[in-house]
Amino acid sequence: MYFNGVILLMLMPAIFADEELPERDLIQPRIFHGKPISLRTLGGYAVQIYRGSTLVCTGTLLSKNHILTAAHCFERANFTDFYVVAGENDQVDFYFEEDRNYVIKGKRHPDYNKLQFIGDIAVVKVRYPIRGRGTGYMNLCSRLMSAGNMVTVSGWGASENQRNHNELRTMRIPIVAKPECNEKMAIKLPVNVICASNYKKSTLCNGDSGGPMIFNGEVCGVSTWTFECGNTIKPDIFMSVYVYRDFINKAMDEMGD
Repeated sequence: MYFNGVILLMLMPAIFADEELPERDLIQPRIFHGKPISLRTLGGYAVQIYRGSTLVCTGTLLSKNHILTAAHCFERANFTDFYVVAGENDQVDFYFEEDRNYVIKGKRHPDYNKLQFIGDIAVVKVRYPIRGRGTGYMNLCSRLMSAGNMVTVSGWGASENQRNHNELRTMRIPIVAKPECNEKMAIKLPVNVICASNYKKSTLCNGDSGGPMIFNGEVCGVSTWTFECGNTIKPDIFMSVYVYRDFINKAMDEMGD
């Protein structure tokens, strides 16, 4: 992943302009220019979401059974085709069946629209509880963000030449004001969007993958889109957890413990 610093967020209905942002491919979660970190130091809340041997997305533990991620992660297959690996710092090419905690249920936001960046939020439930030493669960964002807030993002990294790292990486980047983000993107973004960037090559890589944006110990964003790995021009885009918190809570309740 990579991150740029602009946050766009107001509490009102999500209304999007007629313009559309570029088509995105479903790609792996990578942090560009991030720092290596252990999962325990990070807080134990990040998980890897796989389909077969492919790392598809990153997710955030909300409870022992529930994971927050992006809706676009599941566009090409059923929820039950995916499994989660928790408690691992490194990405590997193969996990034994006993290490695979399969998704048994999932809910996408009903207003999900990939091209307009609306509702790119999903909650999934796994077969077995995820708990144990070093495991952590995140609370949902309790406030609107402000320009200048420093947030933490994490994922499995990419290097200068965009080769994949197998280790967990993190970075801190600032939130920027909505007018600046709209100007950088040359489009009026919907109110459910957060933008972030430091414009110093620290960004999401190859698009988004459902990873968390953390502020004050709460998950406040879900990564959705990037313009280009390491770009210094446009901000990266996140879904606002604060805006979608009612959907997230309802999805968890409906899927049960």
